[in-house]
Amino acid sequence: MKLTVLGKYGPYGKAGNGCSSSYLVENENDFLVLDMGCGTLSRLCNAVDIRKVKHIFISHLHYDHTSDLLVFRYLLEELSHTVNIYTHYEESQWYKILFEHPNFNVINIDENTDIDIGSMRLSFLPMKHTVTDYAVIIKGDKTICYTGDTLFNDNVLKCFEESDLVLADCSKPRGFLGPHMNIEDAVNLSKKYPQVKIIATHQSADYNPKNDLEGTGIISAEEGTTYTI
Repeated sequence: MKLTVLGKYGPYGKAGNGCSSSYLVENENDFLVLDMGCGTLSRLCNAVDIRKVKHIFISHLHYDHTSDLLVFRYLLEELSHTVNIYTHYEESQWYKILFEHPNFNVINIDENTDIDIGSMRLSFLPMKHTVTDYAVIIKGDKTICYTGDTLFNDNVLKCFEESDLVLADCSKPRGFLGPHMNIEDAVNLSKKYPQVKIIATHQSADYNPKNDLEGTGIISAEEGTTYTI
């Protein structure tokens, strides 16, 4: 089972070539895209033949997790290719703008949803953010959880209890009080679940947690890197 980081920043990319949130999971030649933030479509095209991409999970509808879905439509139209999108229903204009397109087959999910996509099984847990946000637990040869954006909450513990690897929104500096976990949360989770590999993502353009995570065993996400679980 493999996880490739296409973009790791939020709420906007880093000057130069940093992109916002998007990740690619591969298991037995089945592919799942996790979010599709700004600048990441070109990286997705470089990582995989788009015709093999049939499934996309959208954790929540903030722009830094969804914006490249808009230009993705042009490519899907050229390829005459349709993808399944798994996301929570929201009564909003942005939901309609994003998803009302003939090349998007939208499947609305909640905590009671289980979906099989080839060799992977998906389940979902609500998180705690400024808007409705869901984590996805992906069971294949191993188990990966992607938290989306979230503050610490009890469902984060459920993610760790079920997973071999957690791709977690936990990259903000100690003392950060916004709607995201910080590196202190990450360290506490690593101590509680030492058997779980943690990749810290959703990084700020002006703060790299790598030095502060040194010696903890927690991995600071690197764009363009593929992690094998």
